[in-house]
Formats: sequence, structure tokens, C-alpha cells
Amino acid sequence: MTTLVEIEEAVANLAHHDQRVLLQWLQDRLKNAEPGAPDTAEWLAELAELRARTGTGVPGTPIDEIIDDLREERT
Repeated sequence: MTTLVEIEEAVANLAHHDQRVLLQWLQDRLKNAEPGAPDTAEWLAELAELRARTGTGVPGTPIDEIIDDLREERT
């Protein structure tokens, strides 16, 4: 099972008791999960650091232009 639809279909085919066991397991798992969305400022700082580490320093065509060109070629 790789898609949410497949998972939902499989759950729907479970016996009622097994669905309750699964629900309890999911609730327990979510209670222990880290709350909220990731910190955007922290994520942007990590992205900037990654760009700095992996950049070549050689000027070139911006990725947006490359993507636009590829999209135009498909049409």
C-alpha cells in the first residue's frame, strides 16, 4: 500500500474491533508526535546554509528560467 486511498480501503475492510485497535494506535502515536508545523525561519536558514554549501559560485541560468524553458518544450 502506497497511497492514502489504498490505506483507507484496507482499513475499511478491517473488522470493527481491528479498526478500533488501529485508531487507538494512531491516537497514541499522534500524542507522542512533535506538535505543530516546522519553524519557517529555521527551515529557511537551513535552506540558505545548504545553498551556500552546495553552490558553485559560477553564475548561470536561474533554475526558474530552466523550468520555464522545459515547460515550453512540452507544449
